[in-house]
Formats: sequence, structure tokens, C-alpha cells
Amino acid sequence: MPKRPTVASLKKVTPENLERLGAGRLAEILADVAQNRPELKRRLRMELAADQGAEHLAVEVDKRLASLETSKGRISWRQRGAFVRDVEALRVLIAERLAAQDAEGARMRMWQLMASHRRVTARLRDRDGALAAVFQRVAADLGDLLSAGDSASGGAALAEAIAADPLGWAPRLDALLQKVSPELAHVALVRLSADARATASWLPMLRALADATGDADAYRATFTAEALRDPSVAAEVAGRLLAAARLAEAGEVLEAARPKAGALKRAPEPDFAWESAWIELLERSGRPEEAQAARWASFERTLSAERARDYVRRLPDFDDVEAEQKAFEIAAAHADIGRGLRFLADWPAPAEAARTIAAREEEVGRMAPEDAEAIAAKLRVRFPDAAHLLLRKAAAAAFRRRDFATCDRLTAEADALAAE
Repeated sequence: MPKRPTVASLKKVTPENLERLGAGRLAEILADVAQNRPELKRRLRMELAADQGAEHLAVEVDKRLASLETSKGRISWRQRGAFVRDVEALRVLIAERLAAQDAEGARMRMWQLMASHRRVTARLRDRDGALAAVFQRVAADLGDLLSAGDSASGGAALAEAIAADPLGWAPRLDALLQKVSPELAHVALVRLSADARATASWLPMLRALADATGDADAYRATFTAEALRDPSVAAEVAGRLLAAARLAEAGEVLEAARPKAGALKRAPEPDFAWESAWIELLERSGRPEEAQAARWASFERTLSAERARDYVRRLPDFDDVEAEQKAFEIAAAHADIGRGLRFLADWPAPAEAARTIAAREEEVGRMAPEDAEAIAAKLRVRFPDAAHLLLRKAAAAAFRRRDFATCDRLTAEADALAAE
């Protein structure tokens, strides 16, 4: 037999309980509340207009858009929440109600709402990013609306909008590009690249557009020859070429950026991203043994858990266990004990980490305090003695540095662990 609801539960403001009041009573309450809530009254009026058809809703939306465009008064912190909710409600009405009845009208008005961004954000301090989040959703909605229209006109409009407000579009372009077609992105890229107003600050947006087109050559063209010699840049470009199965060209880009030794110096360590791209190139070029050798060499140099896992999971049974144990030994004996313990804690290999702390207790004080705390947190349940020793040594090192605040914090954690 179902449990009867209590009086207290029936008084909670939930959709189910409010439904019991009936539509008439709820309408009276809502109309009464709206008299003192301008943003709620405006929302209700728009909802009523939407029921009368697209042309009636469009009139109400246009009034609000005009108000956003012409109003100049500052919005106080007390008004900020209501204002943000009002802009969000306008966005939803355009994206959902108006779009369902008049897609072209909704598209035009969503452009207007996005264009109001500069004037609107100048009127308040958006400390928590709530208004910025609304305009992120506006960009995504606009992408949905553009995807349903003509790519040529949509791409042209996007290029013009970006050129008119590059700072406003920079953080929002990705949200729109996730929704539009490669054809539309291509039109925008071509137009924006040829725009006389283009500056170096537009390059990130041009790259985002090139990525959205899926055109590796267009992405590559946004970098100078000098920039392509930077290993991290080369890794990005090579990644696009690899995705397009253009292995030879990816290899050329990576080779051109390979760190080279000077006349009297050995070659510097490779960039991690460059090395990742190089390993992928080896793997896809039918050279798995070389790829495995590169993974292991990278692990030995960096103690990267990512590299070790990629290496181990490609080994047959039993060989993987042996390789894993070898990795633990390398980490435990590493000259940088902090790096070695981070690897063991992250793997996770807590028993090996605990043994390393006991064997090298005089060295653990060299670790960064935040690393000592993080590793101790991972060891405290199964290996509390090792965690306690690590915290004590780190606290003592902090005391010697006269960093008394850190010393007190680590000591308090060690004491709490001892008490447990």
C-alpha cells in the first residue's frame, strides 16, 4: 500500500502540488506576481503572443531587442540576476518558439541578440560569467539556425559579424562552429581571410574556421614558415594531416620541426606533443616496433604515465607485467623523487610508492609541498605510515625554508593522520 503524503510534503512547492491548485488559481497567482516583476510580465506577454502566431511574437521580441540595443543605464548587482534571466528567456523564445514558426525570422533576430552583446555587457559586471554563458548559448542556437539555411549566405553573414566584433566572437565562435556545416565554415573562412580589416588577432578564429571545414591545408596556411618550425605548432598541423591520412606530408612537417643539435651540443629533448604526433606517424606508417621504442624512450625521459600505459597495453600477456614492473623500478630510482612518486601514485602503484618513501626518506623533503600532500592523500588509507612520513618530512623542509604557514598545514595533516 503506498505511503500517504504528509501535510508538510503537500505544502512543498513542486509541479505536482501546484497542479492540485488548478489552472485558474495558478493563473491568478501568476498574474498577481507579474505586476511587481517586469521581467516576468514581459515573459508572459511574449508567451501569450507566441500563441497568437509568429508575427505577434516577432513584434514583442523586436521591442525587447530594441530596448537592449538602446538602453544605456548601469545594471546594479541587485538587478543583475533578473536581467540575466530576462536575456536568457528572450534567447529561449527566439530559439524555440519563434524558430518553430518562422525559422528565417528567428535567425535574423538571433543575429540581433548576438550583436547586442557589446552594449549589454558594458552595462553590468558579469563577475560569475552568467551573462557570458547566455551568449555562449546564443552562439550555439545561431549555429543551429544557420545550419538549416543557405550555407553561402550564412557563411557571409558570419564573416561580416566576426569582422565587426572580433573580440566578442573570439570566445563564442567554437560554440557556433560545432553546429554548422563545413561548407558554411569554408565560406566564412574565405571571406574573412580576404577582409582588409584582418589583423593577427583574428588568426585563432581563422584556425577554428579552418578546422571546422576539415581542410588541413587551410589550417596549415594560417601559420608562417617560421611558426611551423616550432615543435608544438608542427604537432598541431601534423595532427590534421594525419587525420586526413596524408602521412608523408605529416612526416615532412614533423621532420622540419625536429629538435636539432648544435655544433657542440646534443639535441634538446623533444616536445611532448611533437613526440606524440611522431609516434602516431610511426604507428600508422607500419612501423610499430619503432613506435614502441619511441614510447618507452619518452617514458624513461618524462615518467609520463600516459606513455607507459600506451606502451604496456600493446604488449602480449606476461610481457606487459614485466614491462610494468620495469617502469616501477625506473620511477622508484629516478633522480627526481617527486616525479618518480607522482608516477607511482598516479599509476596507481601505492605499494611501490610506499616502499620508495621508506627507502629514500631523506630525499622526500625536496618535493613540492603540494605534491607531498597529493601523494599522501592517495596513500593514507592503505599505507598510512608512508603518508605520515611523507608529510612530516615535507613539513620539516618547509620549516627550514621558514615557510611556517606550509609547515603548520602539513604538520596538522600529519597529526590528523596519526590520530586516525
